[in-house]
Amino acid sequence: GHRSILTMAMFKYVFIPADDSKPIEVREGDKSGGLSSDVLSKSAKDYFYATSDKGARAAALNNATPEQRKMLANQLREEVRAASSSSPYASQMAALDDDALISIMKTQHTSATCEITAITVPTPMNNQRAVSMYTADDARTQELPYNRRATELLVACGHNITSQPTPHTMSIGAAPPGGICGDAFVGRCHDNETADIWERVDFTVEDANPRAEWCDIARKQGGGGGAPGSGSGGGARSLSGLMNQNNAAISAGAASGGVGNGLGDGSGDGYTWSQNEEEVELRFPVSPGTKAKYVKVNFGRTKLKVVVAGQTLLSGCLGGTVEVDDSTFTIEDASNGKGKELCVTLGKKEGNTWPFVIRDE
Repeated sequence: GHRSILTMAMFKYVFIPADDSKPIEVREGDKSGGLSSDVLSKSAKDYFYATSDKGARAAALNNATPEQRKMLANQLREEVRAASSSSPYASQMAALDDDALISIMKTQHTSATCEITAITVPTPMNNQRAVSMYTADDARTQELPYNRRATELLVACGHNITSQPTPHTMSIGAAPPGGICGDAFVGRCHDNETADIWERVDFTVEDANPRAEWCDIARKQGGGGGAPGSGSGGGARSLSGLMNQNNAAISAGAASGGVGNGLGDGSGDGYTWSQNEEEVELRFPVSPGTKAKYVKVNFGRTKLKVVVAGQTLLSGCLGGTVEVDDSTFTIEDASNGKGKELCVTLGKKEGNTWPFVIRDE
């Protein structure tokens, strides 16, 4: 007979409390529910139901006297009328009788639901990884506290939280204006419709850092985040010139890779490099399956070490001083269209031309 498999496939997701003094927690769930009975959305809904006053409201509705029901229905009708100028549904609802109104309210207030914000939609550039945030759907009306860390994560992925969506642009999964209120759960899935794949994959505490590499990718054209054109319509195109983590704008010279602008470019053992006044870029050809997690780059002020899948590609003293916070790496489609490149960008501390990029210690 066949043995039952004891190891359940598990995945990690995070819980980001609105209270800044509490740490972000990693939780585990069972993958086997797939999309139809996803453990994360169920846990999130249960959590927000338990922490809201929905349960108490449900009980109050069930135990209401006829007079209380009449008062409640009138109150609902007033609320609906106030909203009817902006919503076509509201005027229809105002015409309903008391029982119908109350039963609608009951379903709204007694079912476990939550708000889902699409931090990224799956695109070829992000390897078809969708990241979603789950929050209380009545966070505003409950006046829940502002969640700084959850909001920063949204903004890091290119979402605009300052604009109020109009009824015409109201898109499902859009970032709520003003940011996230209340506690939040964040999870990731591999979602590829053409290949018919939907599977939970890990989202960790490191991923919850707004400076994480996946956030940089999300902000790019075709990267799947909230930036204009980063949806799958943008398509994955090779980007030279990386979004700097500290300033979203990058000079035109850096974006062109610095090639041919008189400041020099060249090649070393297994890499090419270019420099302009602001940065030095090194590019290493890597195998197509290379993931960011296989890459370790030690950025020093005057030293650099690049390790991919345990192999040291480069280690030595730099030809100038580096602003470590302005230095990053990404894995991109190679500029010649063949395979992948690891692109290491070093921000220069002084805007001078380095006599050389790197030499052995």
